[in-house]
Parts: sequence; C-alpha cells; structure tokens
Amino acid sequence: MKKRIVVKVGTKVLSKTDGTLDEHVLKHLADQIANLKKRGAEVILVTSGAVGSGRSLLTLKRRETVPDKQFYAAIGQVNLMKTYSKLFARHCYLCAQFLSTKEDFRDSEHYLNMKNCLAGLLYGKVIPVVNENDVVAVKELVFTDNDELAGLIALQLEADAVVILSSVAGVLDGNSQVIPEITGKTISSFQKHVTTAKTAGGRGGMASKFVVARTLMSHGITVYIADGKRKNVLSDIMKGTIIGTKFIPNKKSKG
Repeated sequence: MKKRIVVKVGTKVLSKTDGTLDEHVLKHLADQIANLKKRGAEVILVTSGAVGSGRSLLTLKRRETVPDKQFYAAIGQVNLMKTYSKLFARHCYLCAQFLSTKEDFRDSEHYLNMKNCLAGLLYGKVIPVVNENDVVAVKELVFTDNDELAGLIALQLEADAVVILSSVAGVLDGNSQVIPEITGKTISSFQKHVTTAKTAGGRGGMASKFVVARTLMSHGITVYIADGKRKNVLSDIMKGTIIGTKFIPNKKSKG
C-alpha cells in the first residue's frame, strides 16, 4: 500500500440531490480513511462541501450571489469540520482544519510554513482536513477548484498518490467507457475525450482533473479518478482493485 496519500473529495460526491450535505457519504469516507491510517498510511483529506454544509443549516430565499456562497461557506465550514471531527473520533482520530488560498503557494514564507505544518500533522492520531478558504478568497487568488489544491499539496508533501473522488466513474472514452489506465505515452491520445463540462456546484470538471493528473504524473505521483459514492472505493483502490482511471507516473513513484 502506498504510504502518503492525498484524498480529494468533490462537492457533488458530498452532496444530496438538493445540494445539502450527505452525512452518510462523509461517514463512509471517514471510515475508509481511518482504516488506511490504521494500516500505516499518512492521509491528507482535501474536501469540498462547506457551501453545501451551510445550505443544510440555513437556506436563503433568493437567487444565490457570490456573497451568499461566502455566507454559506462561513457557517458551513464549522458544521463540516464538526461532522468530520465526530466521525473520525469514532476511530480515536483527531482532525485538524487547514484552510488555504492560492496566495499561500505564491509566497515563499507562507509556503514553507504551510508545508511544515502539514508535515507535522501527518504523524500520530491526526488527519489533516484541507479546504480552500472560500470566505476570504478573492477572484484573482482562487484555485481552479480543489483538484488544483490537492495537486499542489501532493507536490508540496511529495505524496505517493492522489485519489480524486468524483461524481463520475473515471475518464471516459468516445464510447462512454471508463479508461482504466493512462500512461505518459498514451495520455495525449486520451486528451481528446476530456470535455470542459462541469457538474452543478463544481468549478473544474474533468478537464481540471486531467491537467492535475498530467502534472503529477511528471513528478512521479500516481493519480486515481473514481466514483466517490461507490462503496469501499478508497479502500479497494489502495488494495489494487481496478476502479476508475489510474494515471501511471512517468517515473517510479515512492512506495
């Protein structure tokens, strides 16, 4: 099993059809991450869901504006972390909240402080839970989405693998079939199958995931894209079960 893993879970995976938080999915995700920790893995969770969590608490009776989404994120982030904290506590783990903006990766002092803090949190009974700071992020400094944030953290911490849990089963070919494996030699031929379509509530879509995967491959990091609502998806991927799309790095990854 790979040692240092970044798990990114998207808004659509964590949300019910009405856009509110799906605690059943969060519980199953927390159970899988806890099991990986017990087997010796270092896991960083990059999570969306603050806005959906806010909607679960309070609904504004009007068409949503950007300030409204910041409002939801502000109250929702507290509820989201409370939920994760409760779920990980069942396995005797603490979770540490880590909110980031793009500026943290542009300033060398912030970057080093962030790296040292996250690295320190990887040991013992702690699971770092990372999200973009939607409340204060300005337009010029937002990430494309949390896929980009997960990729930057993976590079920062020299992760062995990144697992992107999405609302789709993986990268699809021209016949809507999941492509099980993509290598450095084949990635260009599969690029044509990637569309710019985005899910409701999401910002990046498959195009963003593909770009992140391509970058991480060039740094020796394995990337998986799979259906986040599938039962035991994370556990099975780490066992080597063929699920979703696996991006095999150009050089041998650690572990």
